[in-house]
Amino acid sequence: MRFIMLFITTSILLLAAPLPLVFIGNKKLSDSALYEALGLHKPYAIEIWEDKPAIEPIAITQSISALSSFYRAKGFYHAKITSDTKEEKIIFTIEENNPILISDITINSPINIKSAISLHTDEPFDQEAFSASKSEIKKRYGQAGYCNGSFNSKAWVDIEQDKAYLLFEATPGEACTFGTIVADSTPNIDGNLTASMLRFKEGDPYSIEAIRLSYEGLYAQEGITRVVINDNERIGNSVPITLNIEEDERPIRFTAGAGYSSDQGFAAQSGIKHRNFLGNLKTLSLDAKYSQIKQEASSTISMPLQNRAVLGAQLGYTNEIFSGYKSRSTFEKFTAKYQDIPASAMVGFLLDQVKTYDSQDTTTFPDNKLSLVSPIGELNYDKRDKPLDPTKGYWLNATAMGSLFTPQISDATYFKTLLSGAYIKSFDTQVIATRVKWGTLRVYDGSVPSSYRFYAGGMNSNRAYTYRNLGPKNSDGDPIGFYTLLEGTAEYRFPIYGLFRGVLFSDLTFASQTYIPNYATDGYWGVGAGLRYVTPVGPVAFDVGVDPNDVTQYAIHFRIGELF
Repeated sequence: MRFIMLFITTSILLLAAPLPLVFIGNKKLSDSALYEALGLHKPYAIEIWEDKPAIEPIAITQSISALSSFYRAKGFYHAKITSDTKEEKIIFTIEENNPILISDITINSPINIKSAISLHTDEPFDQEAFSASKSEIKKRYGQAGYCNGSFNSKAWVDIEQDKAYLLFEATPGEACTFGTIVADSTPNIDGNLTASMLRFKEGDPYSIEAIRLSYEGLYAQEGITRVVINDNERIGNSVPITLNIEEDERPIRFTAGAGYSSDQGFAAQSGIKHRNFLGNLKTLSLDAKYSQIKQEASSTISMPLQNRAVLGAQLGYTNEIFSGYKSRSTFEKFTAKYQDIPASAMVGFLLDQVKTYDSQDTTTFPDNKLSLVSPIGELNYDKRDKPLDPTKGYWLNATAMGSLFTPQISDATYFKTLLSGAYIKSFDTQVIATRVKWGTLRVYDGSVPSSYRFYAGGMNSNRAYTYRNLGPKNSDGDPIGFYTLLEGTAEYRFPIYGLFRGVLFSDLTFASQTYIPNYATDGYWGVGAGLRYVTPVGPVAFDVGVDPNDVTQYAIHFRIGELF
């Protein structure tokens, strides 16, 4: 009797034990999509510690039902799914059969909403895309200022003919405006401050895009954990707004990390930040960073003001190793910034005390200690869809700094600028990306530190060369830097298989000691290819570049995230 009970118990445990599952026959829908439909995650190739997706045998019938519903939602009304258990794994065999194809799409709308509809004729009828299209149409009307529009979307499915007929109708109604704005305060954050961070004010045309940008701006404040912008009420064509926020109950955050890049080698960092220091979203942070060529320590305080203005101050120290010399800097920076989306502007002052030491060539890299008091400014405009892995959009950036020679205060009259921009365009799953940057350094009186010069080469520059190793060198073989730098990059990014992507690139650099390069003799060209592996934190990138005019000149680069 005891043996029988043990046998029964063991059998039940075996039946209940989760078994890995595999899919056979699915061609239109990927394994990852099917795992996700079952609430499972297929581990990335780098997640070697994760187990393969598995389910309990008792859940097979329920899983078949879930997969059938998923196929139906994707337009495969005739899909058939069966299961079998072999060699301690569950096998789902799928016959996808012919999908329901969209035969016709009718649109009745005074506003052009064609691009809001993600479905197309002769494609499978995707119910999720149909619902998303309805939501996007409402969003487009909201962006146009119509908050009381009426919408009608229908789908007729002919299972016998495997055809679907879609209708999208919309009537705008009267244009709306934002009404009274009421912002609640929290114990440590004034509601008037958060209300001023909204991207709209009372009387402005109603816009869903303005509300979305307001969410982004408020969530960018690290002391805020939750934002609710209630725009559900209607008073005629007026939309009253109620703003509620929740402040972080644990405003102190510790951070630490480590990594590696081909430019700076091994790197580590740590820091502590109070994200609501003395209330009203002021922040105070202490940070330390270490890499094989640069060590940094800094303390930063920032204070948000009304209408998206921010005052900031930073005290810092850096020690950096250049080829042929070292540079040590103690600096204080004071800034005033107008922070908006997608544009921002900053002005300020930089007090920089720089010591150049351990120089092996004191003519090219003088050992000295210089002080510079430099007004600084920056303009930025960023319309990319994703900062780490952009597929469309563009960005523009302009920075400038300079100083006047003044005894006992500033050791040089100089002016330094850097203008840069990029444009990214997608074609289905392929991406064309271009970038250009132009920098100049003009010294009119006195001396600036050698570290203020431009250097080129590396993963963020010309990839045929290693970090800061492009251009003329002194007798010791150390790069001497430039007073003018013009660089352009073009990339073609394309999928390979699964989470792997490829890139072909061309980098062109013009660099000179004079203020205007000789474009016939001062050019450096690099071409190459790279591999990307997509991860949740951005693509892991591996690039190999070579100078086509000298194939012995090449470099290998590694980083996380696209260049631009």
